[in-house]
Amino acid sequence: MTTEQTSSVTYPNLVPSIVVRDVPATLEWFNKLGFATVFTMPGPDGSIVHAEVARDADTRLMLGPDSWGHTPGSTGMSLYIKADGSVDAYHDRVTAAGIAVTEPLTDQFWGDRTFTVEHPDGYRFTFWEHVRDVSPEEMQRAMAQMASS
Repeated sequence: MTTEQTSSVTYPNLVPSIVVRDVPATLEWFNKLGFATVFTMPGPDGSIVHAEVARDADTRLMLGPDSWGHTPGSTGMSLYIKADGSVDAYHDRVTAAGIAVTEPLTDQFWGDRTFTVEHPDGYRFTFWEHVRDVSPEEMQRAMAQMASS
């Protein structure tokens, strides 16, 4: 992955930014997912106006409060994030930390094993691990079967 050096921090080329209702609670939520809080910026009143969480050099997310005309919530976008090691072991750590899983561990027809969690503001995060290679023909058959169901 290509990264860019900004001041003393190296950022991946794509860093999603989400708006949330409660920044401190969201930082705790991501900490339970295994992300570290790597930056917070307080506003004049002491509340957090910008924060960043990261799991590694390639997995970083910015977040901020619902202000300046931005509102939290799902916009039809979800993030597909490679699990930190085994997706099954990661799933166990996440559920043990009290994070509710909205889509259970599933072997997908395209060869990934996934599970999904939803942030309280509606953002969806699907964690995955590639478990088998699938030929284009096999994938096409699986899609056709799903469409006919």
